Amino acid sequence: MIRLEEITKPDISILTEMAISAFEEDKIKYGEYPPVIDVENRTLRFIEDGFAFKFVKEKDIIGAAVVFKTAGGSYRLGCLFLSPEYQNQGCGQKILKLLEEEFPDAHKWELDTPHLSFRNHHFYEKAGYTKTGEYYPDSNNKKLILFQYEKIIE
Repeated sequence: MIRLEEITKPDISILTEMAISAFEEDKIKYGEYPPVIDVENRTLRFIEDGFAFKFVKEKDIIGAAVVFKTAGGSYRLGCLFLSPEYQNQGCGQKILKLLEEEFPDAHKWELDTPHLSFRNHHFYEKAGYTKTGEYYPDSNNKKLILFQYEKIIE
């Protein structure tokens, strides 16, 4: 059984190392980690700005997410990651469902994910998200294009 819990200060170093491991493939493909990871200071960014959750399976922390409330009942999934040893086991779909249940007032969910992260595309589309656009987040890095996704809750 997986549950969501708020991230506490002692969790940050564990989750930072987990995020670095989870996003290593992105670093290789695009030359950088997602902006949520401050590699130099070995910490996660933005957790004070949103709702920060760790995912716990039995007694083990297996990943985390940061969710931001935006205008008009919309929420943005700022990041979501799982420890590589828990990927491809159905945990992610359960976690997305738990996150959506945590915010029953949500009318829309939004997120973005790298264009070459085909596994992510499949994961989000399987959960009901639809691609709505794409953009370069950094005009200096033409290797990285982000695909925008959304899910309308009815």
